[in-house]
Amino acid sequence: MRKFFVVIMFTLAPFAAAFAQDVVGKWKLGDGTAIVEVYKSGDAYNGKIVWLEEPTDADGTPAKDNNNPDPALRTRELIGLNMLSGLKKTADNEYSGGKIYDPGNGKTYNCSMKVEGNVLKVRGSLDKRGLLGRTMDWFRQ
Repeated sequence: MRKFFVVIMFTLAPFAAAFAQDVVGKWKLGDGTAIVEVYKSGDAYNGKIVWLEEPTDADGTPAKDNNNPDPALRTRELIGLNMLSGLKKTADNEYSGGKIYDPGNGKTYNCSMKVEGNVLKVRGSLDKRGLLGRTMDWFRQ
């Protein structure tokens, strides 16, 4: 009987992985202003801006990181900008220990994420435990 369960476990294990919800892919911010592509690099998950609702500034040039506290970085374009970095998978569909950069105010926060179906719950917080922050819903594209 024990041998039967071992065989079943090894037979079903690949299928269980297929049901796990992967964070890799494109996600539209809840307010619809941007799409972020989450990708894996080594053992960390990062995310870059790949689309903006308003891709240009008033003068018609590509939107820049104007609010960055470092003046040397204010000329970099927002499309292609990494705004998520260093997230590690901590449980099925959960990621933490990373950072999220908000180009709207130029600040960087601690970040954790959880995949719930086609919704990515992204939490930015001032503290590493995630107590002082807010959660945003991003939608799979």
